[in-house]
Amino acid sequence: HMRRCFKNENVLIFGRKGTAKIYVGQSCLQVKPGRMLLLPAGIEHYGKEAAEKPLSYYWVHFVLKEAPTFMEENEAMTFLTSPAVAYQRLQDSLILPLELDVSNPKSFENILNTSLQEFQKPGFSSLIYKNLVEKLLLEASGECFKNPDVDKNLTGSRGLVQKVFVLLESELSNPNASIKFFAAKLGVNANYLGRVFKEAMHVSLSSYLSARRIDIACIRLRESKDTIDCIAKQCGFGSRRQFYQEFKNFKGLTPASYRSQSSFIGINSL
Repeated sequence: HMRRCFKNENVLIFGRKGTAKIYVGQSCLQVKPGRMLLLPAGIEHYGKEAAEKPLSYYWVHFVLKEAPTFMEENEAMTFLTSPAVAYQRLQDSLILPLELDVSNPKSFENILNTSLQEFQKPGFSSLIYKNLVEKLLLEASGECFKNPDVDKNLTGSRGLVQKVFVLLESELSNPNASIKFFAAKLGVNANYLGRVFKEAMHVSLSSYLSARRIDIACIRLRESKDTIDCIAKQCGFGSRRQFYQEFKNFKGLTPASYRSQSSFIGINSL
């Protein structure tokens, strides 16, 4: 494979027949049947040697709104082994490896065949093609989360973060809930717990706790007729003043103003 480095285009390769090595930066990946490779934009990729036998594979070029963000394996595993971390951190993003052996190659081939047929149509639709590529990436992301090699026992720091999420959700109304409170409940050092949580979530435990309380408060301001003082207590705030300060920090307006504005908008919450 010739040396290439696309500024904006990412490349997805899916092997059909034969094997070959391709280098992505310093990483050596292998094209093989049933394996997906991702070659990110901005990184040179190339082959050092020719394939020894006939080689067949699909390849797809696609552009993302934002450049991919790379993460270390340990951080990636925190996503893959902790549903709560993945739910909170990924939002509208996907997590994908450079190299992935898929469990259902036929599903990938069906999407790729449809993409190829669309690309070859006289009335080619870039919108349809884009949707097919997105479907392909979603399929690949799903494969990551069901990979049998992923540790499901949630041990070590990843297991600790998962336990924090479970405990935190049950203590949202407790005004005494804090990093020291959670550390004592889990039998660990508070500084260690704070560091592990921030490494996983990129936000401090105290900030995350406040954000979750404000989320719940917003739902109750919109959907109940409880007084603001009552809602502040239900959501674990020690005083009306604390509730007003934190609410304004997160939402940019007072609880009363939020309730007034929300009354003009129909909002459904799950």
